[in-house]
Amino acid sequence: MKKLFFAAGFLFCSLFLFAEPGIPDEKAIGHYNNGMEFYNNNDYKSAIKEFSQAIAISSDYTDAYIGRGNSYDNTNDPDNALQDYITASSLDEKYAIFAYGYECVLLKRYDAAILALSESINKNINSYIAYCMRGNSYLGKEQYDKAIESYSEGIKLDPDCFQAYFSRGAAYIAKNNFDTAIQNLEKAAELCPDYYMTFYFLGILYRIQGDTKKSEEMMNIYNNLNPESHI
Repeated sequence: MKKLFFAAGFLFCSLFLFAEPGIPDEKAIGHYNNGMEFYNNNDYKSAIKEFSQAIAISSDYTDAYIGRGNSYDNTNDPDNALQDYITASSLDEKYAIFAYGYECVLLKRYDAAILALSESINKNINSYIAYCMRGNSYLGKEQYDKAIESYSEGIKLDPDCFQAYFSRGAAYIAKNNFDTAIQNLEKAAELCPDYYMTFYFLGILYRIQGDTKKSEEMMNIYNNLNPESHI
């Protein structure tokens, strides 16, 4: 279960990339494995420390850069995430096209992002991640049907990717298809029950649907999960 960054009306997917590692030092591999364990338990700050130690030992450890980059992404630090993806690409050129697409999404250069991520998909490089990020670009361009199609392809490759369900739900909200949006957001909540924004949108949607009791239930979960609501 992983978190994602919500901004500017659409989503930056925070998904894990798997590269082909070189031959890192045994101690570096140990730190990498520790980082993966922290990552899988949603402890991204500890994961960053472990991946950083792996990199300090083996500076060309591609997987460690990608792991740290995705951990940064999950802590809402896209700048450092991008830098790690770029470094990984310099070590393994097949990731360059994906890193470029990622950068274009961050810069809201959606047309360039779509081209790059489509090429990544065609070359079978991080396909399910590229599908989801391409969906983000279509969402940014307000091409909601194409966004939904792209997220759906990502879900076929990774049925447990909560970000894709969340993002697809956002696209259905934009299309005023609230019933289907609720279905997607409920699935996202099932897969990642600690991401509070899911419950915020569910609360709004249930209120629109006239289900006040369910809306209040979702908003209570949102308030309990969101630390800023207690400030």
